[in-house]
Amino acid sequence: MSRSDLDALVIGAGVSGLTTAVCLAEAGKRVKIWAAEPPEQSTSYAAGAMWGPHLVEPVDRVRVWSAQTLNVLRKLATEPATGVRLVAGIEASRQPVDPPEWSSQLDGFRMCEPNELPDGLVVGWRYTAPLINMPVYLGYLRQRLTAADGSVKLTV
Repeated sequence: MSRSDLDALVIGAGVSGLTTAVCLAEAGKRVKIWAAEPPEQSTSYAAGAMWGPHLVEPVDRVRVWSAQTLNVLRKLATEPATGVRLVAGIEASRQPVDPPEWSSQLDGFRMCEPNELPDGLVVGWRYTAPLINMPVYLGYLRQRLTAADGSVKLTV
């Protein structure tokens, strides 16, 4: 594929690069990823992944993006081959803190009663959020990229 045969070149085959390339390729763009390593050797492969827009700016734009991402992940969780599943759990703190402002978007969100918290923790909340098995998810994204005629080229 020459440069004139390419609409987009994405650098990196981790989750951000693959997701970007998939979105472009599925929108009809001719896409190639250049990466120093394949997805299974990227940092994303070893990362833990749970939805939650922590410490990101600008807040107004992130609210929209994160809500869209949450909806996509909820849909993906209905397909086991994606590596995405919805998991219920507790988030808690040793210090008094308020729950994050986006917590109301999560299924089953509620504050914990004191007797629900492990010893030493003073506040917590329950919710269900998408949890992503990154090795499976990266494979799923790569399959989608290939199906949309995108490709990954390793550059050493």
